Amino acid sequence: MKKQASAVGASAPKKAPAASVPVSAHAASKSKGKWLWLVFPVFLLGLVVGGVGAKFWFNDQASQEYKAARHELETLLEQSRSSLAQANSQLDAVQGQLMVEESTRKGLEASLQASQAELGRANEQLAFFNQLLPPGPAGSVSIRALDIERKGPILQYKVLLMRTGTGADGKPFKGVMQFVATGSQQGKTVKIELPAVKLPVATSASAGDSAETSGLELSFDQFQRSGGFLSMPEDFTPQTVTLNVLDGATVRMSRTVNLPAAE
Repeated sequence: MKKQASAVGASAPKKAPAASVPVSAHAASKSKGKWLWLVFPVFLLGLVVGGVGAKFWFNDQASQEYKAARHELETLLEQSRSSLAQANSQLDAVQGQLMVEESTRKGLEASLQASQAELGRANEQLAFFNQLLPPGPAGSVSIRALDIERKGPILQYKVLLMRTGTGADGKPFKGVMQFVATGSQQGKTVKIELPAVKLPVATSASAGDSAETSGLELSFDQFQRSGGFLSMPEDFTPQTVTLNVLDGATVRMSRTVNLPAAE
């Protein structure tokens, strides 16, 4: 019986400790869970720090872009202000020029109106004088006024010539005035022609010199005022002066003026 029991005991397999495997797995699972609880906060903290850093980075980039855009806009604004100031300056200059031109235009218009009014009065006077003149052939020339004064060794003359209508050819009258004086010279009565005091008249630069004019030439349609000086010999005392209006060699009109005795 003891041998059978021992045989039975010997043949029965040995069993490992049942509690050893479950205890190791539980410990490993518990250690893994503990590491997960430690890593998760770190990971969460990393996400938070990364998000905050990304936010600051994006904010910095946006700030730099904003500053660049603002600087560009300020530059454009300054350029626009400069252009506007220049345009305003040009506008003020143009307005000032327009005011000056407007003032000049008004002055010219007033002067033109005054000249037209004076011309109208002169035409009325001319028509009135034409009515007073005796009728004559068209184109006839008359001496309306003649004044001669002694000015030391020379004579000063003023003359107004008028023409009745126009000539048959419709051209202006062209002629020459001739002054003939009667007086005493060396105890004798003589008659001499008085020349005009010649005045130098500048010609064009191409001529290179100057010309002289007697001032006795005539060229007019209806009337002409003329004046000048006549020279006399030193020993000549004039008594009368006659003005002849010459058309070529023909005397068209004459008038004589008596001169007072020299003081």
